[in-house]
Amino acid sequence: MQWPARQEFDRWAGRQQSWGAGLMAVSAALFLWLGYLLLIPFTVQDYQDEIACEAPVFYNSESTSYSQGAGKLCSTERDWPELLAIGFLAVPPAIAGAALFTSGSARKRASAHVFRILELQEIEKRARQKMTGPKP
Repeated sequence: MQWPARQEFDRWAGRQQSWGAGLMAVSAALFLWLGYLLLIPFTVQDYQDEIACEAPVFYNSESTSYSQGAGKLCSTERDWPELLAIGFLAVPPAIAGAALFTSGSARKRASAHVFRILELQEIEKRARQKMTGPKP
């Protein structure tokens, strides 16, 4: 009866969910990368040696004794505007992914509900025809 239409509707809803999940995965990867860059200590190559730098979140210029050159090298390696740009790039895929995934899920549930109602109406119609008999 309406089975091909339901399959096509569910296929489109599944694609929406897949795209939404993919976009949310991209956003999660960007946020994880941002977290790594913000929270993990790192090293910077100087002319002669390596300089150990604290993570940008935990760096306190008053309590840490970086030399002037080492502080500049560390701060230029992980610059705040670049880190904020990664955070801002992660937001649109998260919003679009959540919207697509939610929309696809709602479409699937609504489709299942509508087609279940149609099936129940068909069953009820057949039951009434059995009770009254076939019409001439």
